Amino acid sequence: MSNTTYKRRIVFINKAFQWRFIAGVFLLILLSGLCSALLIFWITGGDLQAQSQTAHANILNAWDRLGLSIFIGNVVAIVIAGTLAVFVALYASHKIAGPLYRFEKLCEQVGNGDLDVLVSLREKDQLQELGVAFAGMVNKLRARQNEQSAVVAKIKAEFEELKHDQNNAELNLDVLDRLDRLVRQL
Repeated sequence: MSNTTYKRRIVFINKAFQWRFIAGVFLLILLSGLCSALLIFWITGGDLQAQSQTAHANILNAWDRLGLSIFIGNVVAIVIAGTLAVFVALYASHKIAGPLYRFEKLCEQVGNGDLDVLVSLREKDQLQELGVAFAGMVNKLRARQNEQSAVVAKIKAEFEELKHDQNNAELNLDVLDRLDRLVRQL
């Protein structure tokens, strides 16, 4: 992992994922506000109905004022909490979507044979463990590729030896046996 600090250049990296994440958080807040309003309505409605029937007009006026206050209070709370939730969800989703986008690009590079990739994530991004595992995987692939390149170089050298010494059948059998062992190492 690199110690270089990377600054966000793009807020929406994976727009579909981030919008679904934000919408889910916002809907959760909206649902909790609705539940709060219904609970207050249920509790207050029972108290108002329990009062004397003679004060029926006062109860209706009180309920109208109280209902409007509850509605306005919940709308304000939902707007404030929703705005905060959008920013928190955007920040949290960026901590996930950013590394996922980076891994997508790294996988493309490794898939194209470039094993000199550097896994670099911002310090507080999620998926740090995946970054360490990915870097380990690339190192193992690079080591395996180097081993195979060394074996291929040995095979080429053995073929060259075969070409230059075509008259000695016993030596050729020995070289073919060594080639067979080298190919099995691959």
